[in-house]
Amino acid sequence: MSDDFIDSTFADLDNFYPGSKRKRKPIVAKKPEVEPGSNWDSKPYKKTLPNGRDLEMFTIGSLAAALGRPVISLRVWIKEGYIPAAPYRLPSTKDVNGKEHQGRRLYSRAMVEKTLELFSSAGLLHVKRIEWALHRQLSTEIAEAWSEIRATETKIN
Repeated sequence: MSDDFIDSTFADLDNFYPGSKRKRKPIVAKKPEVEPGSNWDSKPYKKTLPNGRDLEMFTIGSLAAALGRPVISLRVWIKEGYIPAAPYRLPSTKDVNGKEHQGRRLYSRAMVEKTLELFSSAGLLHVKRIEWALHRQLSTEIAEAWSEIRATETKIN
């Protein structure tokens, strides 16, 4: 009987900071990480190229969702040269103060699918951290694939 009394008396103790009357913040469960390749193509942009061809374009967020990575990681990879810069962009805009902002980075469906395929074949889709020093070949494969894809997309019929 005394164990129940003691347990009930100190049951709420973990809800307070030690030596304080202030309650602890409740522990919030983290939201699950995005599964690579899931639902990345739900919001395409339609862009007409100078050759008259309409393409489905996707933002860096869609590319990040396809790879199961945060957008900031892709921005760092672009800055470090691990993946090439976006070959297409939306037009730049000016804010209220007249400062010009670059348009969103855009990638064609073929580019996103090829990047997803290359990451998958390298076994990097479910890896938490990529050691780019070990995967230098992947950077050149992505750059070559995107160059070929862009050449076929911009080719005049």
